Parts: sequence; structure tokens; C-alpha cells
Amino acid sequence: MDGEYSADIPVIRSSSGGIEGLVGSGQSMVSDFETGIALTNGWWGEVGSGDLFADQVSDQCQREQAQVIETGNSIYGFVMALGYAVSQEAEHVQRPQTLALDDIEAQSAESEERR
Repeated sequence: MDGEYSADIPVIRSSSGGIEGLVGSGQSMVSDFETGIALTNGWWGEVGSGDLFADQVSDQCQREQAQVIETGNSIYGFVMALGYAVSQEAEHVQRPQTLALDDIEAQSAESEERR
């Protein structure tokens, strides 16, 4: 089968749907984290109240929380882009087939008119 390419378009579309399902999980991952982290606000103490531990770890905790949110949003963006790319792949694979079938139909109609 050298030089031949074939693809199962329904399988490609199904893959796209599975990836899109992950998108919802990624979206909720970030919001769930933000909701959960809000419940722990202040657990390390009150900054500026003379609490040495709170003064030392507060900035680090906030940076780490921001990094987790940024990473979650990046993963979400990646999965969105991947789902779109797979969806577009199905369109690009099907388009030549659709054009060929349209051409065959047009040629057939033209041939019938000549008879």
C-alpha cells in the first residue's frame, strides 16, 4: 500500500469528541482549585500581625497558587487547541473526498445530458 493514504473520518471525529470532554475537566480543574484554595486562605497565619511564620510563607504560598492556576490554564489551552486541531484534521481529510464525489456527480449529470 505504498503511496496510499486512508483515514477513518468517524474515528477522527470521535477522537475530537473525547478530547473535547477533557476540556470540560480542565476547565473545572482550575475553578475547583481556586474554590478549594479559598477555603485555606489564612491557614498559615495573618500577614503583618507579628506572625513570623505567616510573614515568611505568605508570598511563597501565593506564588505557588498562582503557578498552579497558570499551569492549569495552560493545560486547558493546550487541550482546547488539540481538540480543534483533531477536528480540523477530520475536515481536511474529508474535503478531498467530498470534492471528488461532487466532481463525479457533476460529470455524471453532464454525461447524462449528452445522451
